[in-house]
Amino acid sequence: MHASSMENMRICYRRFIEGGPIESMREVLVLDVGGADINGSYREIFNEPQFTYIGADVALTEGVSLVLKDPHRLPLDNASIDIVLSGQTLEHCEFFWLAFAEMVRVVKPDGYLFLIAPSAGPIHRYPVDCYRFYPDAFAALAKYANCQLIDVWCDERGPWNDLVGVFRRHAAPRPMASRLRQTAPAYDAAISPPGTPEEEAICGDTPYLEVLAEIHRELAPSLYLEIGVRHGGSLALAQCRVVGVDPKPEIRFDLPPTASLALMASDDFFAGPYTQWLAGAPDLCFIDGMHLFENALRDFMHAERLASPGTLIIFDDVFPNHRGQAARTRRTHAWTGDVWKLYPCMREYRPDLFIVPIDASPAGLLLVSGLDPQNRILWDHYNPIVRKNIAADVDVPMEILQRAGALPGKTPVLARISAVLKEVRGSGQSPSSVVEMLREGLGAF
Repeated sequence: MHASSMENMRICYRRFIEGGPIESMREVLVLDVGGADINGSYREIFNEPQFTYIGADVALTEGVSLVLKDPHRLPLDNASIDIVLSGQTLEHCEFFWLAFAEMVRVVKPDGYLFLIAPSAGPIHRYPVDCYRFYPDAFAALAKYANCQLIDVWCDERGPWNDLVGVFRRHAAPRPMASRLRQTAPAYDAAISPPGTPEEEAICGDTPYLEVLAEIHRELAPSLYLEIGVRHGGSLALAQCRVVGVDPKPEIRFDLPPTASLALMASDDFFAGPYTQWLAGAPDLCFIDGMHLFENALRDFMHAERLASPGTLIIFDDVFPNHRGQAARTRRTHAWTGDVWKLYPCMREYRPDLFIVPIDASPAGLLLVSGLDPQNRILWDHYNPIVRKNIAADVDVPMEILQRAGALPGKTPVLARISAVLKEVRGSGQSPSSVVEMLREGLGAF
């Protein structure tokens, strides 16, 4: 199981199951064809009590409760399963069209079939690796098995570039437009008991809102994008057209009249609706959403696609004050999650960018510019990057805890960076020339 596959299956759930009639049923049968738990399972998505999860595969191993004597035959009744799903299986199935027809046979008329298969990637035999798939392949499968392909998309993230298909029986009514998630887990301090005094300690010479306010004054953006609005304190600093993205903000500040709120998760926002909210590249983007490395990484990748070389992207929470604050599962009031990993990740994979860490309170900021919307390094290596960085044994290095190399929050560098970015705004400068100008400007201090 690779990260983007799990994320795409979560998208399928969010768009077609969450809040719909199937989710509200007392019992929902879920069949995972090729369901062996290899580095993870979709089972964690269907973890509510109403879901009965059946993992089907050709051998009895972890995650498998139904052993298939024939990979092309499911020992189940017609129209007996509410949700059929399969990921990373068709490429290993010699006669995949037969296996697909069986999935269609067992799904209920009002059920869903979610299919994920690679469109690229290296050979990986289990025990064979026969195929790669494109959107037309899923359309052909629907024609072969006499069902509907109601949604399909090809993920750009490598190395597998997942092809995702959503299928239903012909007899089923076409669903309404995909539902976008309107709720998300809250991250108020009250949800977690306090840690020790050492775990709850914070530092930084300048509150992060003061640093952001200074950047807004000096940069004077015409369009500001913020991922993760929460109470609206940072969003209220803007004096320009503002778009804030948050599935469930709890606004406690007066927002500017030019502010618009997209009440959805950032993944849903970047999946398409952003075109309704943004006209042109944002000059400033603040990423303060989910406190997990892979979420922050995706937010950056998507934001860079919309940016210009003169756009400034700022990450919050890159300097945890204690290892306890950096846990992926929250156990302290002061919590950064593992967003800190973005700093070394960017230095390793994107040395072409201009990156400046700031010693702001409570958990630091990371300024990134010289953006290149055409750069594919993070997209092509997304899955190995995520696998490496969410490993359980990844610890917070001392240079992060000590904020090595971070500039103070009150520094003339902010004004100089802003001046350079204002100068290149709309000039058509290349990313490399913008980075060179920024580095020259930083070298003066």
